[in-house]
Amino acid sequence: MDDLTLISCSYNTPEVTLTMLKSFFTHHDETNVFILDNSTNSDTEVLLKRNKVPFLSNAGGLHIKSVDTLLNNVKTRYALLVDTDIIFLKNHRSIFEQFKSLDLALMGEVCGDRGGKKIHNRVHPWHCFIDIDTIKKANIKFYNELKHSQKDGKIYDVGCTFFSDIRENKLKIGNVRLEGEYFKHYEGMSWRTKRYGSSEGDIDLDNKATHNNKNLYEYGIVVEQEYAFEVTAYKEAKIKCKI
Repeated sequence: MDDLTLISCSYNTPEVTLTMLKSFFTHHDETNVFILDNSTNSDTEVLLKRNKVPFLSNAGGLHIKSVDTLLNNVKTRYALLVDTDIIFLKNHRSIFEQFKSLDLALMGEVCGDRGGKKIHNRVHPWHCFIDIDTIKKANIKFYNELKHSQKDGKIYDVGCTFFSDIRENKLKIGNVRLEGEYFKHYEGMSWRTKRYGSSEGDIDLDNKATHNNKNLYEYGIVVEQEYAFEVTAYKEAKIKCKI
């Protein structure tokens, strides 16, 4: 998949980020990868350098704004944007080829209200395909600051203004559910990992979403340990990142 780059924003969870990459290359051969590291310490940077993963440091950067930095730095036409707490379950080539053949600007699972919050429609930003050339020609950014600041009873969460701008430009969006077959999302393992065990920081207002699901988080740790093989084995899994 030479015309695709796997992109992700990391934040202070180096093992989680590496687990995502290991799971990806368990099912894929050489593929472009680029990480934007928003960490406030050097732990992730050290791990990425050790494994020769292309990345850019952006200490303390916000996730929603960082996606545009990712999209501006990759050299392929297409990107697969994922959160670091994604575990890949199978090869993505067939679904990627379908994405291209349908001439879509964006593809993933369309969702709206979540976790008790009123949220504008979006494609799940933790796993979606993006045609970078198409959105750049339409001058669409992932983060539309003006629209994001609007107050109309609903929240413009991560990916909402992107979805809205693509739709307003009459570009095509594919709605497909891939979770469970192609990947698993262990919510809470990325930027919220260190908050578990504390009463502070809950971001879901009810049980309709899973950011606050400790059982899901704890099982995610088990999965992470399953991928905790040595760096030499990691390289044997055909990790050949490039940009």
